[in-house]
Amino acid sequence: MRIAHKAGVALTSLVMAGGLVTATSGSAYAAADEVCGYPSVDVFNGAGQYAGSAMWSANPGCGVLGDSLGAYDATADGYGIVAYLNAPDGSSVRVVSTSGHNSPYTVWKSGNLPEDHQYVMWACLTKGGVVSHCTKNKIVYS
Repeated sequence: MRIAHKAGVALTSLVMAGGLVTATSGSAYAAADEVCGYPSVDVFNGAGQYAGSAMWSANPGCGVLGDSLGAYDATADGYGIVAYLNAPDGSSVRVVSTSGHNSPYTVWKSGNLPEDHQYVMWACLTKGGVVSHCTKNKIVYS
């Protein structure tokens, strides 16, 4: 049920996406999920409750541009979701955050990247500029 609900909310947000940045209104664990065919990692708060996701869109589809990093905040808990995309050498490629917006909320950031390159994606909870409860890294490709 959780995955079906998340996929439905994410798909609704994806259909509304477009442009460079698009938005709609403890420990962490990475789930081997995909949303609309996109690789994703799920963020859980310290109580083990689902808080949101980071998603990667290598190619255009479901209303999202290619080479896009997304962050989805599922709960009105005072925390935002920050998603990161780094090159294998650790240099930052994309960062996108839901901070400062009411949830549920999804935001995407895109821009052309070289084809068939490997990147590292992960997500964390954030509150007041403090990052916590990060997921494990997930390898994605452009």
